[in-house]
Amino acid sequence: MNIYFKKHLANFLTLLLFVSVSLFAYSQDGEKLFKANCASCHHPVKNATGPKMQGVLQKWEDNGEGELIYEWVKNPAELYNSGKSKMAKAIWDWSPTVMTPQGHLSKDEVKSIFAYVDAYAPPVAADGAAANDTTYEAEDESVSFWWWIVIGLLIFVLFATFGVRRELSEVIAAKEGAEVDPKKTFIVSARKWALRNWFVTVLLIVAVALFSGVELLGRLYQVGVYQDYQPSQPIAYSHKLHAGNMGIECKYCHHSAEKSKHAGIPSVNVCMNCHAVVHEGPQYGTEEIDKIHLAAGYNKAKQGYNTDDNGNRIEQPLVWNKAHNLPDHVYFSHAQHVHPNTGNIDCRQCHGPVQNYTLGRVSTTEEVNAYATTDEGMEKGIIQLTKPILTMGWCIECHNKKEIDLASSGYYEEIHNRLKSRADIHNNIFEDDKVTVKELGGWECAKCHY
Repeated sequence: MNIYFKKHLANFLTLLLFVSVSLFAYSQDGEKLFKANCASCHHPVKNATGPKMQGVLQKWEDNGEGELIYEWVKNPAELYNSGKSKMAKAIWDWSPTVMTPQGHLSKDEVKSIFAYVDAYAPPVAADGAAANDTTYEAEDESVSFWWWIVIGLLIFVLFATFGVRRELSEVIAAKEGAEVDPKKTFIVSARKWALRNWFVTVLLIVAVALFSGVELLGRLYQVGVYQDYQPSQPIAYSHKLHAGNMGIECKYCHHSAEKSKHAGIPSVNVCMNCHAVVHEGPQYGTEEIDKIHLAAGYNKAKQGYNTDDNGNRIEQPLVWNKAHNLPDHVYFSHAQHVHPNTGNIDCRQCHGPVQNYTLGRVSTTEEVNAYATTDEGMEKGIIQLTKPILTMGWCIECHNKKEIDLASSGYYEEIHNRLKSRADIHNNIFEDDKVTVKELGGWECAKCHY
C-alpha cells in the first residue's frame, strides 16, 4: 500500500494542480464574460434592470427546462414566442423588458457565466453591511488572492512530495543493497519523472502555457483602456439621485459642454443654488451636504457666508478626481460634439446611462450598447459600438457610423453640395444615401491629433 501510495501521489497532485489551474481560468472567463455581457442589466445577487442571476440555472433545471435556458440567453424573444417555456413567460411577467439577445455566446461560455454568478459572494464591509460592489473590485481581488494561495500551496506540496519520494527511494535502495548515486539531485530526479510521465508533463505544460498566454493577452489588451474606472471623490455625489430621480439636465452642472473644449466640473456655487436651501440628503443626511457648505464657506445656522475681516468669503475649495483622461497628444472638443449646431450628440453616447451611476466613472461599451437598445436610447440616437471607450478605435468607429443630420445646419447643406460635386471620390454617399462623419473628414489624423 505504501509503495502504491508513494508511486502515484505525485501524479495525483500534478493532476490536481492542472485541474485547479483550469478551474481558475474557467472562473476568470466566466467573470469577464459576465461583466462584458450581463453586468449592465444584471447583478449576481440583487435585482436590477433584470432579475438577480445567482441560482437561476438551478431554478430552470428544477422546472425541467435546464436546456431551454441556453435558448433563452441566445434569443429571449424567440423562446418566449415559441410558447414552450414556462420560465420564459414567468420572467416576462416579472418584468416585460426585452433582454438583449446574446447569440454570440457559446453554450460553454454561458455555463461559465452561471458558474461565476453561482459562486459569487458579495464583499462585506468592516461594519458588517454589504459593501458597494457595483464594480466588483473587492470581490475580484479576494477571489484572485485565494486562488493564488491554493495554487501556491499545491505547488509547494508537489515539490515537497518529490523530495520525500526521492529520500524514500534512496533509503529503500540502501536497504536492498543497491548503489545510491550521491550526485542524483532533485532536478535530475524531476527530469526522469517528467520523461517517465510524459503525458502528465505535456498536459501540465500546455495548461500553464494556455493560462499564461490568456492572462498575458488579457492584460495587454487592457493597456490604455480605462473602462469602468471610478475614482474616489471628496463628496459622495450621486448622479443617480440628481440626474436620475430629480431629472436635472447634464448641462445645468456641466454648463460649458456646448461652448468649450471641456465640459467643466461645476463650481461649488452651482451646488449652492440648491443646497443653500436643501440641507439634508436621503442617504447620508447632512454629512455630505455639510462638506459642500464648508467648501462654499456657508453657515447654514445664520443662513449666510462666513467672511474674514476684509469681507472675503472663507472657502475650502473641493479637489475632485478626474475620471476621463485623454493622452496629451489627443485633441477633443465637447463643443464640436455637443452643440446643437454641430454634432448635437447626446451625453450618454460617450458617458453611458449616467442617470444610473453614483460617482462619476468611465462607462463601458456594453453599458452604452444596452442603453442604445432601450426606447430612450433609440430616441436620443445612441449608436452601438464595439471598441473600448476612450480608445482610438472607438472614436474612429463612431465617426464611421454616426450619420450627419444635414437638415440641422446650413453648413452641412453646403458640405453636402460639395460632396455631391465630387462623386468620383465620395461614391458611397450615393450608395447609402447618407453622410457620415468619416465622409466629412472625420478620419483625417489632424482632426484629433496636433
